[in-house]
Amino acid sequence: MWTYPWDIADIGQKAVSSELRELGFDMISLATVYHAGRFLQVRSPKRRAYFPEDGTLYFRPDASIWQGQAVQPLVSSLAQEQDVLRGMIEARDAGGLDVSCWTVCLHNSALGFAKPDLVTRNAFGDANSYNLCPANPEAQAYVGNLVQDISRNYQPNRIELESPNFLGFAHEYHHEKDMVGLPPEGDFLMALCFCEHCQEAGQAAGLDMPALQARVRGLIDQMCTGGTPQRVCPDFPERGLDAFEFDAELRAYLDLRFDHVKAVLAQAKEACAPSSELMLIDGQAGWLGGCDHKAAAELGLKVMLCAYDMGDEAALGLASYASALPQNAGGQVGLRLGYPEFDGAAAFAERIKLLRDNGATGVNLYNYGLVPKARLDWVRGCL
Repeated sequence: MWTYPWDIADIGQKAVSSELRELGFDMISLATVYHAGRFLQVRSPKRRAYFPEDGTLYFRPDASIWQGQAVQPLVSSLAQEQDVLRGMIEARDAGGLDVSCWTVCLHNSALGFAKPDLVTRNAFGDANSYNLCPANPEAQAYVGNLVQDISRNYQPNRIELESPNFLGFAHEYHHEKDMVGLPPEGDFLMALCFCEHCQEAGQAAGLDMPALQARVRGLIDQMCTGGTPQRVCPDFPERGLDAFEFDAELRAYLDLRFDHVKAVLAQAKEACAPSSELMLIDGQAGWLGGCDHKAAAELGLKVMLCAYDMGDEAALGLASYASALPQNAGGQVGLRLGYPEFDGAAAFAERIKLLRDNGATGVNLYNYGLVPKARLDWVRGCL
């Protein structure tokens, strides 16, 4: 179960572990690097709202790994006060729950603002400060160093990699304002990166990058200048990246994104100690961010697909997609124990059964500290 370290600090490691074990869980996925947010903490005896520090580590880094590195980690005040991860590892070694380290990779506004040369940049040159660019060698090294540090100094059973990819334009920052009403292709193109590293890759592939960048700016402006937004790719996202085949260079440029994300995952895999399994967290439409799930599995990563906000038909489609991945991908699925996403224990149990009957081998649930105890009890007998 996905769990925040501040919940364990507030409630107590023994109490949390005992409750999860009694409900049938065999592993806790503990946030070890996380982004900013605001959380309604319904389980905490100490608070109801929590604002985590942006882009910080919830473990104690090994200085020898980070010495001389271009990107230095930001350590949370909680980790400086209490090593929650170390406590969970020690409990595991004494017979407790297995431990997975839930690690947010490139979604990091704190580092993005501190080092603007690290982030993705749209066709207008604006920085997307919430997204370190997967094509940037320093960002790739940062992810590799995180994995090396966690796997070698804590030796968890698993490390989960969230956001090792390109992020979208919408819902990636605070208080976002879009009065245009950008269509899906507008959101996608506003996040398309033209940083120096992405442009160098495009040039190496023989693309005319200044002309391509100008055409993308034109497409965005076309959507933004009318009284209502004009669709430029009406069959996006249904046709995937092929919706952009009207521009051969743009279509080729989009394929390069997969190489950049694969480079991040390859560096992480190389850095990972053999005692820890490495897993990618993503959605079925990973192509939006440059994630190739088959390629990730071929690198030796497990792949967990999140089935959020889905009806039965969509969940069935996700299970079918997951079962078609290489067998070593693992078949893990992520679910939110949210309301009204599930309106009761029966609906939740039906979803678990549907996924398992169609190939899911395991389920991660989100999130321990965010759901009432009475709702957490819905999982009893389902796992």
